[in-house]
Amino acid sequence: MLNKRRCNFIIALFPLFIGGLIYVCFRSENILFFSWLRHINFDYSFFRQINLNDTAISSYIVYNLPHGLWVLSGLLLLRVATENKILVFYSIVFIVISIGLELGQLVGMRPGTFDQLDLITIVIFSSIGLFLNIGGKNHAKI
Repeated sequence: MLNKRRCNFIIALFPLFIGGLIYVCFRSENILFFSWLRHINFDYSFFRQINLNDTAISSYIVYNLPHGLWVLSGLLLLRVATENKILVFYSIVFIVISIGLELGQLVGMRPGTFDQLDLITIVIFSSIGLFLNIGGKNHAKI
């Protein structure tokens, strides 16, 4: 059981890692994420050599996909950290908070720029995470 939990933990961190890697490779160095990397003396210059063509797909990968990956990672981490009985509740709370944070940008309650594609991405990745949490926990009983 402990090995399965560790495996689920590593799987849950994978989308978080990919989202962070996208930030390191392609986002502006003026964002908070880079001040954290500089604080721990992480040299990210190697990753900054990667270039993407300026297309709608590359724009989605750079600006929207990380948010969805982080939501998915959060939901999968809940699967590792919570009991079956309350997993769905915590997952729904997490999804509502994720959507609320994006909508907070729309109404000016939160800094940042509201992006409809971010909202769509959050909903899609939340659905995937919720499906994996509900389906994955039920299959674990078999």
